[in-house]
Amino acid sequence: MDSTNLNTVQKQSSKNIISAKEIEMWHLKGLLNRTIDVVRIPEYFSKRNSKAISDKIRNSEFFGSYVNAPKIGRVGQAFFECQNDEVSLQRYREFSQVWIKEMRKEVSPFLTPIDRLRLELSEVWPNHCHLAEIDNHKTFAGLVREFKEGSFAEPHNDVLSWDLIGEMRTNIINQLTANVYLQTSEKGGALILWDNWPNSKEEYDLIRIEGSYGVKEEFLSNNYIRIIPEVGELILFNPMRIHSVENIQQGSRLTWSCFIGFEGSDKALQIWS
Repeated sequence: MDSTNLNTVQKQSSKNIISAKEIEMWHLKGLLNRTIDVVRIPEYFSKRNSKAISDKIRNSEFFGSYVNAPKIGRVGQAFFECQNDEVSLQRYREFSQVWIKEMRKEVSPFLTPIDRLRLELSEVWPNHCHLAEIDNHKTFAGLVREFKEGSFAEPHNDVLSWDLIGEMRTNIINQLTANVYLQTSEKGGALILWDNWPNSKEEYDLIRIEGSYGVKEEFLSNNYIRIIPEVGELILFNPMRIHSVENIQQGSRLTWSCFIGFEGSDKALQIWS
C-alpha cells in the first residue's frame, strides 16, 4: 500500500480515539458498538521490556516466515489461513497449545502480552475471558508478526464467521483486535482504519482484489484514521471495519496480537488468532 495515496484523502476526526492507562469495560463496549474507534494504552510494556521480548522472539526456534511472503516473520498461525485447507486446519489444531505454551517459556521471565491481556480482560469483563473454541477445539491465541521493509497489509477486514469451514458454527457476533507493538518501524507501517464496514461476505467479495485477501482502495470511503503506533503500546479496534498497514519503508514492525470475541453481555469474552 502506497502511503502517498492517503495524503489527498480527507482524514476522519480523531475525537473517538481514547488514550488510557488501562483497559476499562466502557472501552470494550464502545469499540463493540462503534462509538469508539480506537483505544490506545501507551507503555503497556516498557520500551526496555519490549526490546527484551522482541529479542527472545527472534531467537526462538518457532520464529519463521510465511512461505509466500518471506518479508513477514511470524510465530503461530492465523485461523484465517485454514480456509478450505484441511492440512492447515490440522496443523492449527495440532500446534495451537504448543505455540502458546512454548512461547510462554521462550519469553520467561516476562508474561506474554496475550496472557497479560487475557487476565486483564477477565478482571474487567463480568463473565471473564477465555480461549475460544471452534468445532470443539480450543484455538490458538497470540500470533506474532514481523513486517519487514517492503511488506504491508492490504485493506481488509476480519470476521470470524466468514472464516469458518463446512459445518463449523460460532456464537461470536462481534470482535475486536488487540495488538501489542513490541517494535515499530522507523518509517512507514502506520495502521489505517477506513470508514467502511461490509455487512456481508458477498458485499466484501464485490470489492475484493482477485486472488488476494484485500479489497480495492478505489471502492473505499474518503474518510480514514491513521495511527502511528509507539513501542510498547497496546492498540484495540474493531477489525470488522476495513483496515490496513502501510508499507514498511525503513526498519521493521513486530506485534503480538489476538482477536477478542463477543457473544453477548452475559457471556464470557473469547480470544483467538
